[in-house]
Amino acid sequence: MLKKLLLLGLLRDQRMHGYGLMGYLKLHETSGSAIGKSNAYRLLRVMEDEGLIKSSAEKEGNRPERHVYEVTAKGDEYFLDNLRKTLATDTTSDQPGISVLEFVDSLAPVVAAEHLAMRRAHVATRHSVLAGLPDDVKAFLPALGLKLRITEVELEWLDAKLAELEAQLNAESSVNQQLGTG
Repeated sequence: MLKKLLLLGLLRDQRMHGYGLMGYLKLHETSGSAIGKSNAYRLLRVMEDEGLIKSSAEKEGNRPERHVYEVTAKGDEYFLDNLRKTLATDTTSDQPGISVLEFVDSLAPVVAAEHLAMRRAHVATRHSVLAGLPDDVKAFLPALGLKLRITEVELEWLDAKLAELEAQLNAESSVNQQLGTG
């Protein structure tokens, strides 16, 4: 599901041909969302069969014909529904689920804030568990310090994003009040 979400997120803003998608995926393969070329094309075919995307063949000049992909209404609905679900879960930075944070602005601020707050609660719990481990366990597993720091950075990012969303909501509320009294 996460790889479908990533591909749909990329295709929501613009139609792309397979080569363009592969270029993006190669550039961002360290984000935990690695999708190999053959897997991506297979997944695109599956998504087209499911009605989430559609493709059309296009030819430019002397270049060979290539397929251009775009999201369907069903695909957009699938993307938004699964984005909300994924944002509300705890996915560590070494899992593909963190890639969906790239698309948080696709949701209405109130919806994004609600789901990111749920995610923050999960991350805070994970942080508490890691921070509360006995020193002898931490000494035996030195990478726990790195995991703890990564969790702290994610909490900092979530707090900043939630503050940004709250500011957007306050600004929208202020505008709506002015329009209602104006």
